Amino acid sequence: MDFFQACLKADNRAAVNAIRKMIPSARPSAIWAVLMHGAAWHEQITYDTPHSTILVNSIHRMIGDFGSHPGLAPDVPSESVRIALEEERRTNIQELLIERLALHLADIDHWKLEKGPSYNVEKGIDSPDNAVRKLESTIRQKSLVGSWEASVILAAREEPIRLKRVIASVAAEEPDRLGHAFIMPLSLIAELPGAEYTRPQIASLWHLMEYLVRKVPSKSPEGFAQDDNLKNLVKPVDLAAHGNVFRNSIVSYGILGHNAIFAQRIADANRRGLLTKEMIQWLVEKLKQNIGGEMVSDDSLTCEKILKKEFQADWSQQPELIRLPHTKEIQEWISSDDISELWTTMTHEKSSEFENRLLEFDGEWSPVRCCQYIMATLLSEPRASHAIIFTHAVWNLVDYGLVPNDLAALQVHRMLRKHLSEW
Repeated sequence: MDFFQACLKADNRAAVNAIRKMIPSARPSAIWAVLMHGAAWHEQITYDTPHSTILVNSIHRMIGDFGSHPGLAPDVPSESVRIALEEERRTNIQELLIERLALHLADIDHWKLEKGPSYNVEKGIDSPDNAVRKLESTIRQKSLVGSWEASVILAAREEPIRLKRVIASVAAEEPDRLGHAFIMPLSLIAELPGAEYTRPQIASLWHLMEYLVRKVPSKSPEGFAQDDNLKNLVKPVDLAAHGNVFRNSIVSYGILGHNAIFAQRIADANRRGLLTKEMIQWLVEKLKQNIGGEMVSDDSLTCEKILKKEFQADWSQQPELIRLPHTKEIQEWISSDDISELWTTMTHEKSSEFENRLLEFDGEWSPVRCCQYIMATLLSEPRASHAIIFTHAVWNLVDYGLVPNDLAALQVHRMLRKHLSEW
């Protein structure tokens, strides 16, 4: 409750300290449930979508990219480690990420107590299939309470496949011009607290339903292929055929990187088996519409050719580091001999200092990815989220084999150089 109260009071330092105290003593699942509880109280209707749950999902994944952490990500398989570091430095960065997340969740606008998530839900007993039908119909009828009650019935199951699949399906129908209406629900169901965490789960579902009843159309769009069998996951499709669209999404990444973020959530939903082949195709077409214009050919999407297109992202002065408990350790490391040259090059006042060296890298992208994770985390502003979400999204598309390393490094560099200078 210390973290939750700190969020409601907008006491970001207290929120950071509360999470830090939990790390050595609480189960990892409990820590993430508490973070989602705070995110569920986040209101951002003015900006079309709440980014809190999206950021929770991105930072959770980023922590896992460094490998296991006993208090935050205990069971990361070795083949999933994307950034190899010695244990002490790995742990410092992972805990820096969770501190940054806690700071963000406490530093944003929250629902007023009388308008925020409720916990007095009617937990009816119904068959899963009936609950699915009720969930979809009540979302379309704009019934917050009805959809919330149906979602709680489905979420009570040990592995709520039906809940995740129906949410992914309705969210895919009209993802909007920024992809928000798909990005947010997919992020939330990936981080939904288990049924044992009653209040965080119920609050998270309230938050999700409040959003869906505003965003999902009253009728399914013409041409959208529904799936009536939601009790099982589906076989992921090979996205290589759409690789050009995904590469276009990170080059023409749109407002604050939304095209790339939308693309990554499509790929992630596919990997999780949440959407049919027809739904994936539908979303890829929506992504193409959001990118706009003709898709650029792969011959013109190489890092070498993109580098020739000038991009003004020089800094008049370097952004200051956010002060978090682990900032000092990270600052000392990035000033040390083994990584200081790379960090200095990436954060030089002239953006071209890094770009001119990009073609020299020979297969060792882990340090570049690590420095970009740190840049997005520490050089932004507490309320900012897009730089972090975009950075993870682009590199995750590399993990899926849809984007080459050098192009990812260049586009993340250009996005960070542009937007970190604005805060």
